[in-house]
Amino acid sequence: MYPIAASAMDALTAPLGHERTQAAARRVAGGDVRFETEWMRPGPERAEELQSSIQAALSIGAAQIYESEKGRPVIALKFWRVLSEAEVILSQPVETPKKEEHTDDLYFRRGRTKARKKPVDPNQLDLFPQEKQPLSESDSDKG
Repeated sequence: MYPIAASAMDALTAPLGHERTQAAARRVAGGDVRFETEWMRPGPERAEELQSSIQAALSIGAAQIYESEKGRPVIALKFWRVLSEAEVILSQPVETPKKEEHTDDLYFRRGRTKARKKPVDPNQLDLFPQEKQPLSESDSDKG
């Protein structure tokens, strides 16, 4: 479950709620939300103030604690960020007018210039052609 808030600090200290799915987070927030991971680097005194909130976020799996090169705590907080109205408007795709087509209608008037496949040769399928029978003697006498 991830906290729902407008900022990472609000998600850590005073979330609107905790939800697992985007649809449920939208219902609780009453608007659009986006799943984000924010890296927080509180100072040592601020880290002590936030210790109980950090432990609560760790217990539900919304946060992870790392250590910087200097030995200071770095908190990776995953939360549902509530989008402002301006962000919702800016995230919508801009409608662009359709480009004019430059294809010539004459090009599409007739489908193909060549036949799709060659016509079948009638002799091709004769695997066992009937052999011509020799003329009988009676037929040869007539002519």
